[in-house]
Amino acid sequence: MTTAAMPENEQQRLEALNELGILYTPLEDQFDKITRILCRMFYMPIAYVSLIDTDTQWIKSNQGLDLITVPRSSSICAHTLLADECIICEDLTQDERFKDNPFVTSGLKVRFYAGFALKSRGHNIGTLCMIDDKPRKFSNEDIATMRDITSWAQTEINLTQLNEVQIQLITDLDQAQTAAKIDGLTHLWNQTAIKDILLRAHHRHLLKEKPYTLMMIDIDKFKLINDNYGHPFGDQIIQAVADSLRASLRPGDAIGRYGGDEFLIILENCPHRRAEELGQRLLSHIHGLTFISKGEKINCSISIGLASTDHIQLDSPEALLEHADQSLYLAKESGRDCARG
Repeated sequence: MTTAAMPENEQQRLEALNELGILYTPLEDQFDKITRILCRMFYMPIAYVSLIDTDTQWIKSNQGLDLITVPRSSSICAHTLLADECIICEDLTQDERFKDNPFVTSGLKVRFYAGFALKSRGHNIGTLCMIDDKPRKFSNEDIATMRDITSWAQTEINLTQLNEVQIQLITDLDQAQTAAKIDGLTHLWNQTAIKDILLRAHHRHLLKEKPYTLMMIDIDKFKLINDNYGHPFGDQIIQAVADSLRASLRPGDAIGRYGGDEFLIILENCPHRRAEELGQRLLSHIHGLTFISKGEKINCSISIGLASTDHIQLDSPEALLEHADQSLYLAKESGRDCARG
């Protein structure tokens, strides 16, 4: 297997990547829109956005690919870092660089690859890619279309910015520790990480005296769904709800999977009134989700508990969490499918 050489500007490239503050963070909806469109436009089974660090390729968005990280040593995209714009390979088995790559010889058994470089400060920091398990042609018109979509992805890279709390969490941890704070099913922050973010957000609230709000969210009657339709179907619902919640939030808002079917959202610089408005939007978006199991149409709803620092007088994140949990219980007692707090 041919491992991609290190770019001559590797140190500057890594500095440009780290400056963005979005490495080793949960998947993001603005990139999901791009990869979904790629799959539809080109009839591709797999499309993804990735960022490439010192020794790891991190998947920021993917369609049809159940991976979060890839070792840089075996990454096909690592070769794209060396290109000015892109690498198009219509049949990887015919390319000396890739024919014995493990993604070609086993597992996905990739045959077609189109990878376009994403840049920051003029350096290649990641890729926008499509792959297929069969060889295929890629015309000049296809390349021109891909250039336009890459430009869109590039704009999203430049606009994406986590809030300071999440950036600080990433800065304080090494790569392996940060990756371990991502929930495997939803690709959101896990409970440990979201509680850490809450502590940091509370400290910032005390320093800057700006309100913030917690949202504790639970999928209604989820145990019944699991009992009636099975845990794999339940996992599909958890993933879909997680995606819908994430898509409804601002880039700087933090969301984590707090328990089996429970989520915690931290809204910095967000007073109670705005949080109530967002809660209604979240309820509406979840109403739009429809699932099919054995020919049966199944709808989904959520309950939301709110705790806002400008609405209640509590002086610790633990007390706010407890209040959000009590508000969630009140929402369920009020008939579910509503927000209380």
